[in-house]
Amino acid sequence: MGKIFQQAKDKNVAAILIYEKSGETKAYKDAACTQQFYTSELKDAFLKGSVIELASSAGYVIPVKYAESSSVGSVYYIKPNSTTATSADIGTLAALADPS
Repeated sequence: MGKIFQQAKDKNVAAILIYEKSGETKAYKDAACTQQFYTSELKDAFLKGSVIELASSAGYVIPVKYAESSSVGSVYYIKPNSTTATSADIGTLAALADPS
């Protein structure tokens, strides 16, 4: 049985915020969108609980999937389709590959 353990840095943390910048598909650590997540950080955030703050005060969403390709991690989320009220789109935010 696999387990995910919280660490001391996780004490009293309800969720880790992932920020979206308008017009980009990068996962940011800060509201000013100047510091991009590294893959290991994004994976840790997803596994321990995270919330994505959408750009332009569009609200918050919960990531539904995490995947890695070519050492770059991405979180996926569901967002309403702006043209068809009864459909949705899948959005993605990507991290930077971890430094060697």
